Amino acid sequence: MDHDTFIGQVQARAHLDSRGTAETATRATLETLAERIPASLADNLAAQLPQEIGEHLRRVATAPDLPETGIRMDYDTFLDRVAQRAGEDKAKATHEA
Repeated sequence: MDHDTFIGQVQARAHLDSRGTAETATRATLETLAERIPASLADNLAAQLPQEIGEHLRRVATAPDLPETGIRMDYDTFLDRVAQRAGEDKAKATHEA
């Protein structure tokens, strides 16, 4: 699957009004996921995605100035972080994620 198809699928499945919203939701969700899972798993997952999308996982998993990956967080904390990254309220970010 290529980048455009992936983002189109996100937009369609989440019933988002624009590709830009789908891009933002994808980035925010994957960057937060990269904090939650071990760096090696983030890299493995990124390798299975289109390069531009996989970079959202790699950027966080390998960033020297960010906290370690594999951080334990509950569902609400995960969604709070997605909402913060997306610049959305929690309800909208929950739907988009």
